[in-house]
Order: sequence, then C-alpha cells, then structure tokens
Amino acid sequence: MRKCWILILPMLLLACGHKAPPQVASGSDVPPPRIVELHHELSGPALKLEFVLQGDPAGVGYQIDRAEIDPYCHCPGMWQRYYEQPPFAKQVGEHITKLLNLRVLDQEFLFRIRAIDAAGRFGPWSEPIRAKAVDLMRD
Repeated sequence: MRKCWILILPMLLLACGHKAPPQVASGSDVPPPRIVELHHELSGPALKLEFVLQGDPAGVGYQIDRAEIDPYCHCPGMWQRYYEQPPFAKQVGEHITKLLNLRVLDQEFLFRIRAIDAAGRFGPWSEPIRAKAVDLMRD
C-alpha cells in the first residue's frame, strides 16, 4: 500500500493548478500582445470589428473564435476557430477592420478575439460579442 502512495502523491502534486495553454517564457521587456480600442457593429448580415494590435514590434496577429447560440436552450455551443491572422510587424499599432459574415438569418453567434505575437504568446480573450444577422430588406 505504501508503494502505491509513493506513485500517486507526485501525480497529485503535479496535476493541480491553473490549466492554460503553454506560454513561451520571455526574459525581455517586450510587452505581451493585446487588442485595444475594440469596437463592434452589426452591419446587415455582417459583424464589423475594429481594433488595434499592440505588443512585440516583431509582429502581432489575432485569432477569432465563434460559437453558435442554441435556439432552444439559448446557451452557447463549443468555441471553434473562425479566423486566424498570423503575426506581422506592419500590423502593430495599425487600426484594423475585419468583417465577419453571419451567413444565416435568425442564427445568433458569439465571437471572441485575442492577440498572438511572433514569439507565440497569447493575449487575453475579449469579452464575448453577441451577433445575429439582420435582413436589411425586412420592414
């Protein structure tokens, strides 16, 4: 029985703690990537995102995830990668506009966005953005 605890105890000690994707350790003074000045607007069958990327001068990109809202329980489904823009130096500090096609009328979605830099470090996810396509031809 004692041998069993010797094997289990290290597993228990190493398995606890915050679970998150691995982050690249950086000893430099490069700020972490982040998205600032995030604004969104529904424009008919599209969601318009406007934002600025900040962080590593070597390059910052972004990832956008989407989840569908279930029409019966009104709860979000699983997050899935919707779009990914790789890190580029020219994007740092620039105002970026991204249009996301909502495609399906009367289907509600959640979107979230985060920055990623050239070193592979992630910024925090934005608050979820709720969006539903609007038919501009309806009265």
